[in-house]
Amino acid sequence: MPEVVIGHSITVQLPHGFRLIKASDTGKEFISEDRKMRDYKISYFYDWSREDNNIVIVHESPDGKLSGVVMFRLVPNIYHPKRIVVEMLARNFASAGSSGSGYDLLKVIENNVARALHIKRIDIEAVKSLKNYYNSLGYEETGENYYDSSWKEIVNMSKSV
Repeated sequence: MPEVVIGHSITVQLPHGFRLIKASDTGKEFISEDRKMRDYKISYFYDWSREDNNIVIVHESPDGKLSGVVMFRLVPNIYHPKRIVVEMLARNFASAGSSGSGYDLLKVIENNVARALHIKRIDIEAVKSLKNYYNSLGYEETGENYYDSSWKEIVNMSKSV
């Protein structure tokens, strides 16, 4: 498994095909099924990844296309992470092999990132329409929902890992 360095010194092993986002990814095509997500180009994810405590992992298909992307942050910070907060998770409908990429990226966070960092809790900021999907993966509502002008109701969900 390839190793990546998160922050300045945290080494995490990722399965083949998964890696941190790179500047060279910004020109790649990425189309989400969700119309609102289509406003978020890969360059947005790359720029976001350059901020403190933020991490973006992509799933790259054998042909070099991005089949999915996950954007998360370490809380309270990258030096003392206590939990992971997943902010965006999307598969690329422009890539023929993207089916299951969102699920696979979430499993990489649970099985590789959280384990390597000894994190016991993952939170997801989910749009309401995906609540049942995340429930099926073991995530439960925390009751700390909020309203976002772009996404409407955001359901905060959590899972112990």
